[in-house]
Amino acid sequence: AKLATAQVPKVMVKLATNNDPSEATLEQLTLGWNRMSVHVATRGLLIQQGVLSACIKIEKTDATSSETGKTVARQARHCIAKLLVTTNPTLLTNSQRMGSIKPLMELIREHTASDLQHYEALLAVTNLAVIDDETRERILAQKGVSTLSYAMFSSHELVRCAATEAMCNLVGHSQHVQDTYMANPENLRVWLAFANDLEENLECARAAVGGLAMSTADNEKVSEALVGMNTFRDTIFALLESGNLELIHRTLFLIRNLVSSANPKVQEAVEEAGIVVFCR
Repeated sequence: AKLATAQVPKVMVKLATNNDPSEATLEQLTLGWNRMSVHVATRGLLIQQGVLSACIKIEKTDATSSETGKTVARQARHCIAKLLVTTNPTLLTNSQRMGSIKPLMELIREHTASDLQHYEALLAVTNLAVIDDETRERILAQKGVSTLSYAMFSSHELVRCAATEAMCNLVGHSQHVQDTYMANPENLRVWLAFANDLEENLECARAAVGGLAMSTADNEKVSEALVGMNTFRDTIFALLESGNLELIHRTLFLIRNLVSSANPKVQEAVEEAGIVVFCR
């Protein structure tokens, strides 16, 4: 915090952008920014002093063929992620928001990155995805669906949860994603499994139920595919009997969408499952 207050990051930014620093110098600069950004209170100061913009610029360079260059790019991406986990995206410029998306998606896709780096990059994407349709479209353009859905299969519980939350912000606002991704029975099977995993991972279950609820709000294809799943009935009952108010509220929202469907098959499936009677 003292370094940030003393304008040290600003000096480091000048060193990184005004000269032609070596990869070794950039490695130390990005490492220093990463360590400063660990402290939440300093992140706003780091952005004000140009660290976010500098990391975006550094990450864009093609000097990633050497191991040091790859490390520099990874550290720059990780710093972007750290800065954006807690920063209100409305306070960023449009170029900062849009410029951050590609580095974040690259970090999520990077197999050599740590679980922590994946996790913080996913949190940053989730934070950015709430801002507007333009930002969400940029995420989708950067292979957002395939990248985030792959991260949902991570062996780390927190990474799976963060990826599910990020996907939730996309599926709820994109008709295209709902039609091509959520209406696929294989993908729905995964979301139902996550929703049913409430004993082991409550946060992930909450995000999964929220994603299902938003996807069925105005999409008949998703609704019909969902009620046709073998695990649909058992999952709904498990959620309603969970005793968790957040899960129950989201599940009831999902049920409301289904019983309000214009598709008679969907309404009949919900009735036959005994869900409406149970809710009464």
